[in-house]
Amino acid sequence: MVLHTLGFTEELTQIPHFAEDWYYDSGDKLTIVDIVILAKLHSYIGTSTGKNLPHINSIPAYAKLKDGKLTPDFSFNVLRLAHKRISAAMNILG
Repeated sequence: MVLHTLGFTEELTQIPHFAEDWYYDSGDKLTIVDIVILAKLHSYIGTSTGKNLPHINSIPAYAKLKDGKLTPDFSFNVLRLAHKRISAAMNILG
């Protein structure tokens, strides 16, 4: 209701409703809701909460990714790159 009142698009106002609806299917195209669902589920990998959740490759949002790139190796590479960028920024600032 708050997002709608603030004038956010219909797509953005759907995010809180479906963010943890792992089997939500938004249709054929990857949407922002799908990305949030994937990000939330992915964030639970390796946690105690994650043990009770579906495998990421079993949800509809995952099927919309090209080449199934959301893998542990991909995630590790993203984190490694982020760490390098953060370190570089900290060196500049500090």
